[in-house]
Amino acid sequence: MAFTKHGNGDYIFGFNDPSALAIAAAVGVKPQTLSLSFTPEFTAQAENEDAEVDSVVVGADTVDFTLSGYLVDQELFEEGASFEFAGRYFIIMSRKLDLNNKDYCKAELAGKSHLNVTGLAD
Repeated sequence: MAFTKHGNGDYIFGFNDPSALAIAAAVGVKPQTLSLSFTPEFTAQAENEDAEVDSVVVGADTVDFTLSGYLVDQELFEEGASFEFAGRYFIIMSRKLDLNNKDYCKAELAGKSHLNVTGLAD
């Protein structure tokens, strides 16, 4: 995508990551939006004798994702394969297909990425 930016150049525009092409090749969806939500994989707390929290442990981030875009390969989309992005392995947990008589087919994938899960099991 070619574009010209004007004004303050600090803002990031678009999903202009070369990895987007690799995602499309893996899952059959050309990404338009990738939403990432970071939450701890686990938390634990210790309480004192008055039931007040004295200590807290927060685990590594789990990433919940939603990827939306145009369907480019129906077969790959239906396989529900996982993909890698930004050094993490993303597991697809759900798929959604939007059909419209005035637009291209759109797809949505959702799932998770856990820090220590880096691919398929042997």
